[in-house]
Amino acid sequence: MTPSKARHACEACRSEHVTISDRSALHHGYFSTIHQWLPMISEKRLRDIQLSLEDASHDLLLLCMKLCTISLGNYPPSQHPLYSLTKSLSSTAENAGLASLRLIQSLVLLSIYELSHSIHPAAYLTIGRAARLVILMGWHDRDAQQLFKPADTWSLREEQRRTWWSIFILDRVINTETSGFPFATPEPSPDELLPVNDDDWGRGKSIPSQSLYTASFSSYAPLGCFARTCQAAHMLGKVINNRDCKKKSSQEAADLLTEAQSLHQALAALKLSIEQTAGYESGNDEYPLWSAISICVSAQALLYGSYGCPNAPGASSRARLALDTEMQGLSVEGLRVLASSTGPRLAQIPTQCPFMARCFYASATACAWFIREDREPEMLDALRQMVSSLKGLSRWGVAGEYLALLEQGGTLNLIDTEPITLGAYGIYGVYL
Repeated sequence: MTPSKARHACEACRSEHVTISDRSALHHGYFSTIHQWLPMISEKRLRDIQLSLEDASHDLLLLCMKLCTISLGNYPPSQHPLYSLTKSLSSTAENAGLASLRLIQSLVLLSIYELSHSIHPAAYLTIGRAARLVILMGWHDRDAQQLFKPADTWSLREEQRRTWWSIFILDRVINTETSGFPFATPEPSPDELLPVNDDDWGRGKSIPSQSLYTASFSSYAPLGCFARTCQAAHMLGKVINNRDCKKKSSQEAADLLTEAQSLHQALAALKLSIEQTAGYESGNDEYPLWSAISICVSAQALLYGSYGCPNAPGASSRARLALDTEMQGLSVEGLRVLASSTGPRLAQIPTQCPFMARCFYASATACAWFIREDREPEMLDALRQMVSSLKGLSRWGVAGEYLALLEQGGTLNLIDTEPITLGAYGIYGVYL
């Protein structure tokens, strides 16, 4: 299909599903929910009529925004007509060569929908497509060959950077549940910049950017919530790499254990920094920091799950080191804090950020281990809170999948029955 025909196809479908009178409600629905925890789209630029005419995939983006905010009704997430339509149109636009910011953002939203509703391997494949396009556009590295016209305004370049970081975040989150798969996005370049403060960007105010790799941050330009999320995703990627390398006997065990201890310290410092950010205790159900804290906690759970058991993969084929014992102690204590403190605290937040589902699941599996092992009553109360919180995320299919895994592992039975001895799922649950 030619670019012109692809554009007309997107426009025709958009006019059917998103009328002119619908746009205001669509913008409000999107920017008051999804945008709060993954702010990659500039509302100011989105509303610019002239700019919307210049990007052939603008109509596709509106359809994807609607997909992420509508109620699915009785449709299974993978079979919803709008999902099928946007998947088809995105492929049409991509095959027609309509590489642009809006096409990439459309793929990001599709991946969010797929991840949030546990549509796999589609989520992994979709974010891979978005990553390839971003790399083709040269947004991942300022020194990369630039095949397309560079951004001519600060606001456009910042939106490109935020889109790149959104792909990076989703790529790491999606790979949390898998093992040994390569990332679609490379590690940030040495001079990579973090997104600017979200409030200033939303107002269109030009301010300096902070570097990802720095010993200290300038007080002149405080980090925004989205920048914190990027930091957390960067740490999550390092934990995933450590976990995967741990399963390879060729990797030096002492080096991995030393790195694991460093990751433990870095994650603790990052979590504390996020919690000390102004407004963290606000209780706002869509407060932007919830995505940052959820990814940080997920990284901690993954790290502690890898080292909390002496029979974990990679440990039995070699002599045990003193570092093994130290890291196991840190991990067990970290899981105890996750189950008894961090999880219940997060459960008090009435957020709809789908990243939270992983935290609640990880905390629930840790609670189950302590209940089975030590019969601790406070862990039973915490487990009830985790299950209730997962049920509260029912708009996202991934929460139901985690509840099914808890039921499969016998964890849900612990709520209404006497604690039993440690089962086959142990401290890790199924995917922890």
